Amino acid sequence: MKGWLRNQRYINVAMDLSSTCDIQCIECFRAVVEPPRAKVGLEQIAKLERELFPYINQLALSCTGEPLYLKNFPAGLEAAKRAGVPFVRIQSNGTHLDEERRKMLVDLELDLIGISLDAATKDSFEKIRYGAEWDTVIPNIRELVKLRNSMGRTKPHVALNFAIMNQNADEAVEFIHLGKEIGADSISFSHLVLETWEMKDWSLIYDAPRANALFARLREEGPRTGISISVPDDVPGEIRPFSGELLENPSYQGRCGAAIEPWAFLLPNGDLYVCQNVREDGPVGNVFEKPFPEIWYGYANQHFRKEALKGNVAGCDQCKIYWWTTDTGNEMSYLAKRLTTVAARDQDQEWFRASKPGARAAEPRQELAPLASSVASLRG
Repeated sequence: MKGWLRNQRYINVAMDLSSTCDIQCIECFRAVVEPPRAKVGLEQIAKLERELFPYINQLALSCTGEPLYLKNFPAGLEAAKRAGVPFVRIQSNGTHLDEERRKMLVDLELDLIGISLDAATKDSFEKIRYGAEWDTVIPNIRELVKLRNSMGRTKPHVALNFAIMNQNADEAVEFIHLGKEIGADSISFSHLVLETWEMKDWSLIYDAPRANALFARLREEGPRTGISISVPDDVPGEIRPFSGELLENPSYQGRCGAAIEPWAFLLPNGDLYVCQNVREDGPVGNVFEKPFPEIWYGYANQHFRKEALKGNVAGCDQCKIYWWTTDTGNEMSYLAKRLTTVAARDQDQEWFRASKPGARAAEPRQELAPLASSVASLRG
C-alpha cells in the first residue's frame, strides 16, 4: 500500500507523540498558553503503523513537543521506518540527547533531527531557553555527530535552528561558526512568530535596515564556513500593519503550502487538521476513530484543499507556516493567530482557563498572561 497518486506516496504529516515539552523558551507559544495534555500510546502507534504511515511520504514525528524524553518515541520511530516512510524528521531541544538516545537515532536511521538553540553563547542560551543547560545540549550534539560519523553513516542530518530576535541578533554570525565547530550539517535562521503584542519589541521585522544587513552578513558567512544555511528573505522598508480588529471569518487569499505539497497536522489525540494554522473549525477527522483514506477523501479535507489550490484558504488569516508562501511585507505573516482572529483567541483562552483553573482570561490585546516577558524574567 503506497498511497494513491500513480502508486506513489505523496501525503506529508506533521505530528507530535505528546503535547508536552520540558523546557520553556521565551518566544514559544507555551509562554502564553498550554495546549491540552495528550500523548500517543503503544496501541495507537501500532494503529498508525497499519493505517496511516503506509500513505506518508514525509513525516515530522515531532513539531511542537519534545520527543526524546517520551518512553514511546523509539516505538513511534520504529513504526514509521517499518511502514516504509521515506523521510522521518524530529524537532528537539537536545536536552535528552544522551548516549542511549544518540545510538537509537543512528541505528534506526532517523533522516533528520532539528535542534533549536537560538544562541551562540551559554548566557544567552540559558536566558532564552529556560530549563535547558548549554553544557549538556552542546556536548550532546557534538557526540551525536561524532557517533554517526564513526559508524560511517550519513543519518541523521543535524540541522540547527536560530529564531532571530533583538535578544540574540548580535550572536547570529557567531552561531554559524558554532554550528561548524560542533559538526552540524545545516543551519536555519527564522523570524519570530509574535505570540503576544509585547513581542513586537523583540522582532527585527520593524527595523528593515538592521535585519537586512544581518541577513546579508549571514549569506556571506555561510559559504565561507562550508555549512549550508537558510536565511529569511529581506524585510521590506515598510510592513503593512494589522489593524488590530480581530477577524470573525478569516479567509486568506494566496498560495497555500499545506495544499500544494500537501501537508496535514495530527494532534496526539488523533485529530487531523488540514494545517496547523487552521484548527478553530475542528478537525477533518480522527485517525484513531476512522480509516485514514475516508478522512483524506472526505468532503471536509478535499473541499478545503481544492479551494486552497485556487487561492481561497478558508479559516486562515495569513500563511505563516510555510516560508515560501509567506508575504514578508504583511505584519499578519508574523502574528500568532490568537492576535488576529476571534476563534483562535477564544480557543486559546479556553486552553488557558483549563490549564490555570480560576484564572481570569486576559483582554484581547493583553493576550493570555503570563506574557512571554514573565518567563524571561525567571532568568533576570
